[in-house]
Amino acid sequence: MAARTAKKQDTAAPSFEQAIARLQEILTLLDNTDTELEQAIALSEESSKLIRYCRGILANAELRIKTLENNTGDLASPNLDASPEQHETDDEFSLQ
Repeated sequence: MAARTAKKQDTAAPSFEQAIARLQEILTLLDNTDTELEQAIALSEESSKLIRYCRGILANAELRIKTLENNTGDLASPNLDASPEQHETDDEFSLQ
């Protein structure tokens, strides 16, 4: 049973941050002129998969944010009771 759990952890999808870190590693390896052709091709294939994976995560996050905006209406509308100084600060952190 422990072996089954360990295997499941090995095949678990990486977090967004882990995927980006791996993409950075791949770029470093591809920039290395000593990388052999077959390894460069395999790294390019891996990077394509990681890019698609990251785009999917970002699309899902965008959808979740839009859902929150639609459900609350608070994220997209300004605070009319706030002072002008607060509006300026709020604009800096706008999701739009």
